[in-house]
Amino acid sequence: MFRSRRITAKPAVISMLIIIALATALQANIRFYTIVQQVCNSYRVGVVMDKMRLTTEANGEKTFDLVLTSRRNNFEEVMMVGYIGVGQAVARTNEAVKTINITVSIPKADNMLIMTTADISLVNDLRLGKVKSSQFIRQLQWN
Repeated sequence: MFRSRRITAKPAVISMLIIIALATALQANIRFYTIVQQVCNSYRVGVVMDKMRLTTEANGEKTFDLVLTSRRNNFEEVMMVGYIGVGQAVARTNEAVKTINITVSIPKADNMLIMTTADISLVNDLRLGKVKSSQFIRQLQWN
């Protein structure tokens, strides 16, 4: 009888370790998302947690996807605020994000979507003031 308790205890211990590991990773994502949301909200750009996704690619590189909604035709401003928010989140959490994808929806233009991609080094240069915003816009990959 004692032996059967040990066998059933092992899966319970393993399950608890998996739950703790997942909870730690989820908490890190929530902190990252919260920082992005706080920075964007400070510039009056609304962000919903459901529109953010931090994924790990097959090669181990992390990609962050963000969907924003432009109020009018200020999609470039909204996009820049999104990149600045992600740059701040990467700097504060030390998350190893490699690529950032931002999609801006423009409701006034029949819900036109503008998709851009930037490397984290370019975003860090923008965040630190090494690149002007006009240069940053030109160096983005427009999809």
